[in-house]
Amino acid sequence: MPLYFSAHTTACLTKQALRQLMQELLTSTDIKVRRCVASQIGGRMLTEAEAPDQPTLEKWFQARWINCEWIMRIDLDAHDGTVAEL
Repeated sequence: MPLYFSAHTTACLTKQALRQLMQELLTSTDIKVRRCVASQIGGRMLTEAEAPDQPTLEKWFQARWINCEWIMRIDLDAHDGTVAEL
């Protein structure tokens, strides 16, 4: 399944609310969220998720009232000295 990164504004969320939001995303069964990272001070959250396509992922975030700054499909992944096509 295609892999996507997305960026979100989370300004004004308490650490507890941000933690709860991240936990809800990670436990979702509709879309597989692999990872979430967030900065309370920066007011931003990044997610790494598997989704059938970008419109499906956009609708999934909208249904949860999560604002997307951007969504990017990942085509190449480089780590440990190798580049792989996804």
